[in-house]
Amino acid sequence: MVILNNGIYGTIRMHQEREYPGRVSGTTLRNPDFAAYARAFGGHGETVEATDEFAPAFERARASGKPAIIEIKLDPEAITPAKTLTQIREKR
Repeated sequence: MVILNNGIYGTIRMHQEREYPGRVSGTTLRNPDFAAYARAFGGHGETVEATDEFAPAFERARASGKPAIIEIKLDPEAITPAKTLTQIREKR
């Protein structure tokens, strides 16, 4: 399992920033440590914070022979491949 975690409800936040800049509400998430969660149940768990860390983490997960979670931490500012939250906010 690969979990992409930017720590927010991204789509809702994007719409709030676009329609109501400066008035966001209820979009920040407090997530568990997903990698630790996997390990707590005897699985393989890793957290990835940089692109070049993913391939080795994926190979270690495959080689473990266990159920695995790789949590990829993403910057919440990078809301789409082409836009940041700041760009959406400033366009208004």
